[in-house]
Amino acid sequence: MTIRSLLGVAFVFSFVALRGAGGQPPAPFAPPAEATPSLPKPSHLAPFEERLAAAKVAQAQTAILGIELDSSLEAAHEKLDALCDAAHRPKEEGEEAGDERESGHEVAWELAKTDYSSIYVKADAKDRITYILGTLRPGKEIPFVKIGQVEKAPIKSDRTVAWDIVRPKRPLIRVVAQGAESKASSIIIFIVKRQPGQE
Repeated sequence: MTIRSLLGVAFVFSFVALRGAGGQPPAPFAPPAEATPSLPKPSHLAPFEERLAAAKVAQAQTAILGIELDSSLEAAHEKLDALCDAAHRPKEEGEEAGDERESGHEVAWELAKTDYSSIYVKADAKDRITYILGTLRPGKEIPFVKIGQVEKAPIKSDRTVAWDIVRPKRPLIRVVAQGAESKASSIIIFIVKRQPGQE
């Protein structure tokens, strides 16, 4: 799998996670040609204050194979490079600085020794991880209820659950699990907004 194909997958799931949640995708990747899945449209979302209160106490998985948001890209290499086989070394690309985007890095690992078949991360100009996409192998899907408190997720169905997680003095993050029959075949964790002073 090339890094560009992983980026297409990353965009699809980022877009899914953000539709109906008022955010923007973390990077303007073009979606793949196949139809983009969409979040279920709940007949009624709780008022914002209730959703914010739930986000402050919601429990959900916020790391994949020990890789967390705001950790260094170097630390991710130290953990994940060893899980690749010789034929599938990490694929890394840098981004050029533009008028509206900081430079950063994108790295994709095809893994040989875990329940995850691949991990893709995006890091900012300071090499801090801002986005993680983990794809699970067939047969290794994780039930949504083992990823987080489904009852506290503002968006949920048997195919998608999206949590917002708020912690004091830490960025607002979103966790999205997607798959069939209430089991995740992929998990995405990304920074939605940094708090003042965290840049």
